[in-house]
Amino acid sequence: MTIKFVFKKAFQLQLIALLVGASCSAQTFTNYAFNTAGNLITSGKNNYEWSVGESSAITTMLNDRLMLTNGLLQYSVQNQPQITTVPSFLPNEVKVGPNPITTIVEVNILHAEKGKHLVELLDNKGNKIKGVQINYSGMGAYQKWDIDGLPAGQYFINIQQTHAVNGRLVKQGAYQIVKTN
Repeated sequence: MTIKFVFKKAFQLQLIALLVGASCSAQTFTNYAFNTAGNLITSGKNNYEWSVGESSAITTMLNDRLMLTNGLLQYSVQNQPQITTVPSFLPNEVKVGPNPITTIVEVNILHAEKGKHLVELLDNKGNKIKGVQINYSGMGAYQKWDIDGLPAGQYFINIQQTHAVNGRLVKQGAYQIVKTN
């Protein structure tokens, strides 16, 4: 008698759960980021947001209906500026040396792409000391600058290549050199 009673009660509970479940609605899905600690401060047109204790990598778990990301703050990228990257010169396309330098710095451009090249010598604060514009034919270019009069310190050779026809920046590179006395 007790087995029938338990079975009958279990069936009734399942039936009630099924009927209640059919009449309920599930929660809706909205994009949210959950942080354990943090804040958002608005100052003028700038928003400063931070959080504490998040991991330094983003992991993504998904199935056919749900995507969950975990890690750094996941923010909306609407109305964000588009970031474009300009490739750097490959290691054998530009040679700068010797390094360290006492009197003469040599810049040798060795790649095959035609275009205009801006070659600049900058100090460690980014101030231009010397510069030259080269119409590059794709057959190599060589610059030799005497820097004997400059004080010892850190300098940079900045090279920017623009397209021969449309003037668009194609490649760029910055090379650190050290001047000694």
